[in-house]
Amino acid sequence: MDLVRSLGADEVLDYKTPEGVALKSPSGRKYDVIIHCAHNIPWSTFSANLTPKGKVVNTTPGFGTLMSVAAKKISCSKKQLIPLFTSPKKENLDFLVKLVRDGKLKPIIDSKHPLSKAEDAWAKSIDGHATGKILVEP
Repeated sequence: MDLVRSLGADEVLDYKTPEGVALKSPSGRKYDVIIHCAHNIPWSTFSANLTPKGKVVNTTPGFGTLMSVAAKKISCSKKQLIPLFTSPKKENLDFLVKLVRDGKLKPIIDSKHPLSKAEDAWAKSIDGHATGKILVEP
């Protein structure tokens, strides 16, 4: 939680607490934007905690996310669920590298593993509790 605060989050919820599970703001406020980074949390969990024009950016969209997006469009709600899909392009990657070199973007690395121990990196990834990226190096 300290890491997320250090990255600039206004509020941080601990998913291990009842408030965190319910996505209840510690201050009681509603959110303009929620960055959703976990799997298997339904849209309904977020909706009650958003401002009237609030948005949820889902960084792990699946089929359920797409169905929720369609349902939100039909209901004409001003609240939005935005699935984030990415595809690497050279110019975007070059831009990210420049941001890192200039100290404007700080990548968070959880652990590094030699290629000969790639299975350890995979196991850590599957566990779902990495704090940052897991690297496999040649």
